[in-house]
Amino acid sequence: MLKKIMILNAFIFTICFSKILVDSTGRKIQTPEHIKRVVSTVPSNTEIIVDMGFIDLLVGVDNYSEKVDERLNGKGFFRSDDLNEEKIVELMPDLVITSYHNIKKGKESLKFFDEVGIPVYVIKSPRNLYEIADSVDEIGEILNKKNEAEDLKNRFLKELKEVASSKELKKRKIYFEISDKPIYTTGSETFLNDVLESVGGENIFRDNKGWISPALESILERNPEVILVSEDRKETVEKILKRDEWQDISAIKNRKVYYIDESINRPSPRILKALKELKEVLE
Repeated sequence: MLKKIMILNAFIFTICFSKILVDSTGRKIQTPEHIKRVVSTVPSNTEIIVDMGFIDLLVGVDNYSEKVDERLNGKGFFRSDDLNEEKIVELMPDLVITSYHNIKKGKESLKFFDEVGIPVYVIKSPRNLYEIADSVDEIGEILNKKNEAEDLKNRFLKELKEVASSKELKKRKIYFEISDKPIYTTGSETFLNDVLESVGGENIFRDNKGWISPALESILERNPEVILVSEDRKETVEKILKRDEWQDISAIKNRKVYYIDESINRPSPRILKALKELKEVLE
């Protein structure tokens, strides 16, 4: 049965392709002129599609994306770290929008979809707040919804300019804990680092690049003044304050450990909510 669906799907896509795009992996992607069925496997991309006004296009999303909008309840078919080939074929989407996070084996992970004729577009991962605007443009181009993308992008950039204060702020040394087992945080050249530094923070690991797993000793040595986690880990705030090895850290002594809205985890325009909360914490 699956083989028949694959053959039919390949035939349908072959006769309907009208546009060729190049994604962030350098692959040429052929997409239909009229896209009516979309699978999104990353919450940030899902948020952009929803906030552009096209939730009805989404026939399947990852598990985390179900929280983006209650209308997506029951459509969370995918883990955020994997592409479910059989389920995607079953859904017969016109397009799958994903990111590097989903393709463990790089381009090798996408060969199956190339063979069955399902276009999979890999979005570039934003490395700063302004590249989120580029993601909005990119998704608008993919979906042939440029006007709606332009509107969302302009609203985001306008509010970003207002929130990211231009005045000189006292720099606070920040440690943002993504997880503790293993210890995982951000260095420079990530959207999260840009969030921390746009409103007066100084990431204690800004001399490292990308997403990192530092040694506990390096956190103690760098002595952060503020420690942050996202709201989905808010129960860890009290645990962090009680960690034996951390009692000499400035943030622990002064009880400057906070949780920030979980939109801080995702590079979409909704991250502005987290940015505003962070600004209040640091001012």
